[in-house]
Amino acid sequence: MSAPPVSFLVSRFPNPSETFIQAQAEGLLARGLAVEIVALAQGDEAALREIAARWSETLRVSFVPIPKTFGARLATLPSALATAKAWAGLDITRFGEDAVSLRLPLAAARWPKAAPSPRVWLAHYGRWGAFACALRELGLIEGPIATVFHGKDMSAYLDRRPNAYANLLRRGDLFLPISDVWREKLLALGAPAERTLVHRMGVDAFRFVETPRALAPGEPVRFIGVGRMVEKKGFDDAIAAFAAFRATPGAPMATLTLIGAGELRASLEACARALGQGDTVRFAGLLPHAKVAEELARAHVFVLSSRTARSGDMEGIPVALMEAMAQGMPVLATRHSGTPELVEHDVSGLLCAEGDRAGLAANMAAIAHAPERWPAMGAAGAAKVRKEFDLSAWNDKLAQRLSGLYGKA
Repeated sequence: MSAPPVSFLVSRFPNPSETFIQAQAEGLLARGLAVEIVALAQGDEAALREIAARWSETLRVSFVPIPKTFGARLATLPSALATAKAWAGLDITRFGEDAVSLRLPLAAARWPKAAPSPRVWLAHYGRWGAFACALRELGLIEGPIATVFHGKDMSAYLDRRPNAYANLLRRGDLFLPISDVWREKLLALGAPAERTLVHRMGVDAFRFVETPRALAPGEPVRFIGVGRMVEKKGFDDAIAAFAAFRATPGAPMATLTLIGAGELRASLEACARALGQGDTVRFAGLLPHAKVAEELARAHVFVLSSRTARSGDMEGIPVALMEAMAQGMPVLATRHSGTPELVEHDVSGLLCAEGDRAGLAANMAAIAHAPERWPAMGAAGAAKVRKEFDLSAWNDKLAQRLSGLYGKA
């Protein structure tokens, strides 16, 4: 079977917080598929130029710009209604939120006028899978639709709109949740089991050098965390647990480095100072990937205390954990979303309940007092990532799945 043309439907491209989309697209390009990316907004220009130059013969990137706010969409609606399909896209009975939000009629007005050619559509996030189905119903696109479900789209978004995926689950052709826990949730919503398949967002596991962690005499235990400084990452829990751990009698010397930027950074720094950890908790800010790698190479234990945000927002399976484990680091994490599918308690790391600061402090103490366990834990984690979360293997599987889907169209 010849490789099918594949079109990604995404909200923004390239997006620094969604590098897995670019990695997946490049994986399909490397396997001989013709790939198009259709985005509703343009992202980082420098990154776009770089990927366009690298794949100039086989990658197409196009934009159907949709204003971000409802007010801006409303202001541009009158000029959009010159086309019949834009008028049809206002049908709330057929298209629900896509019509109410005005995204669908504006997309219909701005969509390329040429007749659509058959291809496989790959939408990232349930929201855009539903949108792709609406585009297909309007005759703007043609071909089977596969949807990848990640984190927020399976948590906070569904909390606000419990029936948001009803039409998608009836009309979509393939559903690709990134974890077992999301697959079970989709099945409970009515997704067909035979077309609902776990598809991991992996990492280039064999690119990382596995280095056993060891503690030199007199050296502090170096904990490290990487991620956006937002509520669901739980960095305030990590700081509080670290302070409690350091206050326990006989606690070894230790430091905590946090890498990343976000809306909570200032409050997290204030939290560290208030707990008397201004000198032991270091905020490194947002660093380029090479600098992050250097920081990870110097650290001993990775910490990511994810929790469900008040909005309901949850993680999928954090890529930062996969990258740390691929390098041979033991990890401390929480039983949150799909994390236990990656981190095996007492094998590759230690888990506690999300939001359990006392439990996390106890785990910090347990791992800090047992550096002789670090090499075995790190080796177990690296083996897990290579076996079950290697991006290359998952891109092979994605190419097969999309080709099979195209063959059934």
